[in-house]
Amino acid sequence: MTGILDIHVFGPLKKQFDPVASLSEETIVKMPFLINETVKQLLIRLNLSKSNFGECFVNHTIVKNYNDIIPKDARVAVFSQGMLLIDGGLYLKKWKD
Repeated sequence: MTGILDIHVFGPLKKQFDPVASLSEETIVKMPFLINETVKQLLIRLNLSKSNFGECFVNHTIVKNYNDIIPKDARVAVFSQGMLLIDGGLYLKKWKD
C-alpha cells in the first residue's frame, strides 16, 4: 500500500457507501491504493458485482478490460446500473464475476 485511492460514486449506488448521501452531492469513497490491483479486484474489494453497478472509468476513460491495472493516483469513477452515459451508452459492456 502506498497511498489512498479516491473512488467517485454516482447515482443510487451512493447509498451503498453512504446511506444519507444526496444524489446531487459528490460521493467519494477512499480506499488504500494497492500496487498491481486490477479494476476487477478493486470492484470486488468495494463489494460490487455486475448486478449492482453499471460502468467504471479510470482517469476519465471507460474501462473495457477489467483486468487492467489501476495506476497510482488514478481517478476512478463508478456509475450505478442503468445510468445513461453522456455518449448515450454506446460502449456499455458486461463484466463477468
